[in-house]
Amino acid sequence: MNKKIIAAAMLLVLLVCAAAYKMLSAKETGITATGTIESTRADITPKVGGYLTNLNIKAGDTIKAGDLVTRISRPDLEAQALRDEAALIKAQVQLSDLEKGSRSQERQEASANLDSAQSVYSKASADLNRYTSLYASGAISAQQLEAIRSAFDVARSALTAAQARQSLAEEGYRPDTIEAQRLEVTRSKAILDAARSALADTQVASPLSGLIVSKNFENGEYVNPGSPIATVADLTDCWVKIYVSSSQLGLLSIGQAAAVKIDSYPDRIFSGRIKEISQNAEFTPRQSITQRERANLVFAVKVKIDNPENLLKPGMPADVVLQ
Repeated sequence: MNKKIIAAAMLLVLLVCAAAYKMLSAKETGITATGTIESTRADITPKVGGYLTNLNIKAGDTIKAGDLVTRISRPDLEAQALRDEAALIKAQVQLSDLEKGSRSQERQEASANLDSAQSVYSKASADLNRYTSLYASGAISAQQLEAIRSAFDVARSALTAAQARQSLAEEGYRPDTIEAQRLEVTRSKAILDAARSALADTQVASPLSGLIVSKNFENGEYVNPGSPIATVADLTDCWVKIYVSSSQLGLLSIGQAAAVKIDSYPDRIFSGRIKEISQNAEFTPRQSITQRERANLVFAVKVKIDNPENLLKPGMPADVVLQ
């Protein structure tokens, strides 16, 4: 009787073990892998160096793309922009003056000088004719005639100069002089644009929307160009990178659904989809559990996770189940 009881008990144990094995096997369907939550990140960096002002963000704050994060104090750039703006205004005024030509007063002065030079020339010409006749009759000496001829030459030169000045007053400035001033205006505009661009770079904005995950500087500190003032993470673009062996790779495809479990939310399952499968094999990362697994060649797989409530944060451990 004892032997029968023992045999029955052993049979019962075997049945229970078989049932448990089947239950556990049923739960282990699909591919299960572990990774950590990652997201798109960007550093908030200045383009110019200087002292930080109005830096009011802190780690954990949410921010939108384009929001002003801080300002760089650069009085020298402000002064440079004012200087270049004044230089542009001066060049524009000079160009306008050249394009207008001579003023009416200048034209009137040139006309009056021409009339005066014409009168002097006419008198000198008449004197030369009269003295030439007197010299021919022997009434004056050659020295007197030469003095009259010199006065005539001076009057003729003065008339030529007055005519030239009258012509300049009527025609205005030369086209090449005006064109040179136009180029100077263009040059001044380019210099001012560069100065304004450098001044605009003193305002530092966030490159994307998301969560401030780290802050590296405080108000009043000096920052070099390109130094990360803070880092922002886009929580709407989260994923988990897992590693799958080559024997399982044929079971996966882009867009395949996945279930993601997070330790922080044990009662919830987050949905996800495969968005990227690496084309190059690599050795299993060192955090693998067993030495045998570390010797295997695996492929990296990125699983994008829906995070509409922004519950998932970078660095959270996650278990991914691919059916």
